Amino acid sequence: MALYKTKSSKTVIRKIFRDLKPQDDNWIDDAIEWIGEALEHIGAAPQLNLKNCVLNIKDHKVLLPTDLYYINQVAINDAVSPVSEKELDSLINKVKELQDKILNAQASGIEYSSTTSVLNEINSRIVVLENVYFKNQNTLQPLQYGASNFHRSMHCENCVNENIAYEDTYIVDNDYIKTSFHTGKICLSYMAFPTDEDCYPLVPDDISYSEALFWYIYKKILLSRPEFKKNGINYSFAEQQWKYYCTQARNAANFPDIDKYESFMNQWVRLIPNINRHDVGFEQLNTREDLYRN
Repeated sequence: MALYKTKSSKTVIRKIFRDLKPQDDNWIDDAIEWIGEALEHIGAAPQLNLKNCVLNIKDHKVLLPTDLYYINQVAINDAVSPVSEKELDSLINKVKELQDKILNAQASGIEYSSTTSVLNEINSRIVVLENVYFKNQNTLQPLQYGASNFHRSMHCENCVNENIAYEDTYIVDNDYIKTSFHTGKICLSYMAFPTDEDCYPLVPDDISYSEALFWYIYKKILLSRPEFKKNGINYSFAEQQWKYYCTQARNAANFPDIDKYESFMNQWVRLIPNINRHDVGFEQLNTREDLYRN
């Protein structure tokens, strides 16, 4: 993908106000969902952000991040200092308390900017602590996806199978990751849709994306709001425009830039196959192979 800067999809909402001049704004909440739908239809992975986070496993499971689109890899790191783990747990609990405080303040119309400032400081510290888990690839132990129908998390307490040697595994069950171990921490690498401060999706600052989102929202509005029809534009025309710009945006996003071509070449043009990279989190998978002769 060519490297674009991003912009908030709120610019598309403003374009609708500017071009269609609607008399109300009660369609905006729907438009936010439609933007998400349109981005999924475009289906270009490069528009996603790579994220890493640390999750607490309790009773064999943990809730997946709300912004997760798909998982890259799951690992554990047993080499992290217990002091760092304890501080991280404490800060995560503090974040939950402050988030509840902000929600209550919003509901009561109370000023909460100072709480938000403290929350931002804590989140910054959490990022620093979480980076400790990912700093040294050599201490990360990737988990394998559980292939057994009889996953260990479903076994009874003190089951005789608990003493059998095994490799830790995980599965994804609806909105949860479930692991073969009861408690602990996992390192999660995943792809997520980037959003702005108001939870509007961020999109590439590219005219094809802007037009595709505009026409997708427009055709959705026309299904229930015929008064939005301007200059004889009907649903069929809006659908046609959406399909055209959707294809254009998808092609622009999936076309690799020169650095991606170089990375792809280094992965595939090799004398020695670079296999079994899962064990090290695919580190240096795209580094160039050098051949030395005596």
